[in-house]
Amino acid sequence: MRKSLVIAALFTLASLGSDEAVAQQTNATATPQEIEQIFIARSVRDSVTAPTEFCGKANSGVNEPNSESQFSFRSVVTRASDGRVIDAESTTMGNIHACFGSAANPGTLEFYGEGTIAGVAYKGFGDCIITRPDFPEKGLTVFRCYLSLRDLPDGYIGGQLTTNTIVSKNRLGMQTDPSGYRQFSIATIRLWKKRGEM
Repeated sequence: MRKSLVIAALFTLASLGSDEAVAQQTNATATPQEIEQIFIARSVRDSVTAPTEFCGKANSGVNEPNSESQFSFRSVVTRASDGRVIDAESTTMGNIHACFGSAANPGTLEFYGEGTIAGVAYKGFGDCIITRPDFPEKGLTVFRCYLSLRDLPDGYIGGQLTTNTIVSKNRLGMQTDPSGYRQFSIATIRLWKKRGEM
């Protein structure tokens, strides 16, 4: 009987040691604090007008605004096996109110925007650069755009938005002219938090 109690006690101690080792291993491999948020979105232009007071230099920083647009952001679904986009018309998850204006360099537009991404408010300034007109077909233009993001909520220190953009003769909505492409932009947004704040 006494021998059985000793064996049971040794088994219990061994189990406790094993549980402690598992707990330490779990803590060592736990996901680190999230200090970066990354979003992939498709922008859809909902309206375009002549610039209003919103695009004035005092608000936007754009020197010579020539157009003002409202865009919605749709979440993008990719295939896990290779990252290919399989749905670019999913849930609306943000927006951008944007101003565009001529810049000193030909083929470059000054770009200002403000809106929300997944409920996070932002403002940003940057540019859009024409990379290829009439490509991949006549009537299409390929751009790349960039915004340095600021005026984010407390806890964030900044971010950036970059786009791979195609514009067609159809300036609004999802359908391109010529057809078969996904306008307006596929955007990547990275938001950075202060370390130690969630």
